[in-house]
Amino acid sequence: MAEQKLRKNYLSMIEVLALSVSIVAPTMAMAFNTAPAAGAAGASVPLSFLVGTIAMLLVGVSFFEFSKRIPHSGSVYAYNAQGLGPKTGFVSGWALTATYFCYSAGCAALFGNFANAFLLHFGLHVPEFILVLIGIALVWFFSFRDIRLSTRAALLLEGISIVVVLVLSFVIVGKGGHAGNTGAPFTFGSVGISGVGAGMIFAVLSFAGFEGASTLAEEAKNPRRAVPLAIYGTVIAAGIFYVFVSYAQVVGFGVGNVSKLAGSSAPLDTLASTYIGSAMGTFVDFAALISAFACSLGSANAGSRMLFALGRDGALPKFLSRVHHHHGTPHTAVHTISILTVVLYVIVGLPVGASNFYAYFGTIGTFTLLVAYLLINLAAIRYFRRRKLDGSYSVVRHLIIPIVGFLVLLWPVYGNVYPVPAFPYNLFPYIALVWIIVGIVIINLQSSRDPSLAARIVKDLEVEVGG
Repeated sequence: MAEQKLRKNYLSMIEVLALSVSIVAPTMAMAFNTAPAAGAAGASVPLSFLVGTIAMLLVGVSFFEFSKRIPHSGSVYAYNAQGLGPKTGFVSGWALTATYFCYSAGCAALFGNFANAFLLHFGLHVPEFILVLIGIALVWFFSFRDIRLSTRAALLLEGISIVVVLVLSFVIVGKGGHAGNTGAPFTFGSVGISGVGAGMIFAVLSFAGFEGASTLAEEAKNPRRAVPLAIYGTVIAAGIFYVFVSYAQVVGFGVGNVSKLAGSSAPLDTLASTYIGSAMGTFVDFAALISAFACSLGSANAGSRMLFALGRDGALPKFLSRVHHHHGTPHTAVHTISILTVVLYVIVGLPVGASNFYAYFGTIGTFTLLVAYLLINLAAIRYFRRRKLDGSYSVVRHLIIPIVGFLVLLWPVYGNVYPVPAFPYNLFPYIALVWIIVGIVIINLQSSRDPSLAARIVKDLEVEVGG
């Protein structure tokens, strides 16, 4: 039988943290999400991101509590299997697999798009599809090789991009922006509570993937400490970054000119050229390029480990659980993700273009992500209620906060389906729904063929403290 064990005690907390940071891709979030947030929240964008950060800290509590007890590469698959049963656990893992795949494929395409824009600064033109394929190949190479190499590379690249954006933001704020620094962006202004709430949708989506560190639990040193700290560290650090950078963008364009921010396709690029010079615009394009690559790489690593976990338990084909004898990576799962990315890009990405490809699949992936996030809050309530007698139960952490987290997540779900978006975005919720239904069919078919599957999944997950 092929080896089915990942490298134990291999990754430091920083390397585990790197995966969540790379999937969240803070630079990309600030490059893309502030403009639509401004369209909804006006000049109150920073307030939307501040409230969104608080909301995600609440949602993160369930991940934090589960990851302290269940160090498993299947992440929500393992958590929800324990809280809501093996079948629901599989559907959760199946949903999050789609998210990681969509993010990896979409960001690989965006890498090609950004790389093309960056090279044009030097008078070089390379066909976009070639750059996208190069991006996919590089993601495959790093994912196939040592996970430590992958996480370090992702952290280095994302770190560089964050520094570039922070330098720009400090310059803008230092110069007083367009009309001076002001506290107005932290008030409800003319948009009121509803406008700030609508802007919060984009804030919440900017944190998508913060739980990615949990997929490295079986490879981390002291996972019950490293993974929870990585999850919360990502949310806190990203939240501070989002609030500050979004504030810099608002005052950079001017509180009275926020419509220009809302209508900008590349706000960071515009601000860089305005406040520093065209050379800084080149650096910003480079920052976006490497952030897109880091996101694609991090998502591929998380997705391959999710496939590995589902394959190891027999819920998906066993070949997905094979581990490379030298690199210690789930290489067949990595190959699967890379091949499917190429196929999907050729079929869909080439006709619609890289930026649309990213937007389409990023949206689909976010819907499946929200399904997993909603379920984990329900799982936390049920799982920890059954453990009241062990002395670790907390009404606040294990009941009130999961309920609030569940309700908070309903807002971005509602905001993405109503009012009904234009074609083809109106189709994406149903595509995500079809994926979930397919997952339900798969686990029920597998269970009917192998009646011991559910019991085997539960047995495999008996890795809790005292379990």
